[in-house]
Amino acid sequence: MKILREGDRGYALAPDRGRVEIVYEYRTVELEKSNATVRNVLVGVDTETGEVLTVPAQSTPKLKAAREAKKEDVMSVRMPRELDDVLHLVADRYRVAPRQFAPAVIRYYLTLARVDADMARRLNTLSRSRLATGRCRKDLRLRIRPELLAWLRDVAVAPEGATRSAMVRGAIVAAKEDVLDDRARRRQRQLEAIARAV
Repeated sequence: MKILREGDRGYALAPDRGRVEIVYEYRTVELEKSNATVRNVLVGVDTETGEVLTVPAQSTPKLKAAREAKKEDVMSVRMPRELDDVLHLVADRYRVAPRQFAPAVIRYYLTLARVDADMARRLNTLSRSRLATGRCRKDLRLRIRPELLAWLRDVAVAPEGATRSAMVRGAIVAAKEDVLDDRARRRQRQLEAIARAV
């Protein structure tokens, strides 16, 4: 795959004018259907009018990621402040910023629980632990994929189910046990890989 650079030139078809010369520039692009704004996207711009005429293949993953992010729902959870401390301690263990890493840790455990009934039961059980059931004074907002949110809704209505907030609290306690209490080496390695990626 050829990677284009800013300033490269080429040709594209312009409506009503045919083939015109373009120059590749980084621009902010507004996506009509998803109402997303994406900065620093390489696009082919008409050299005469400044109109964006083409998007090279190397820019499509960035646009796709912005569309996908708009599809995610924001879930709000109330939790004890001590669980926020746990998230900061886990992030500190991997030497990453908690703001980016904490949501990734929670999504990791929820995704595991979605495909593993034992993990789902574990999170449900941990959501009733002393650490998870303190006074809920901390708000946590987290982006979550629609399919994971739908699964959380199903869990909440299942026999012996738990609320979405309870499952999130259980996920945080699971991270504490696995990382801070050194109980699960395999998951620690997976979380380390996630930490390096965020």
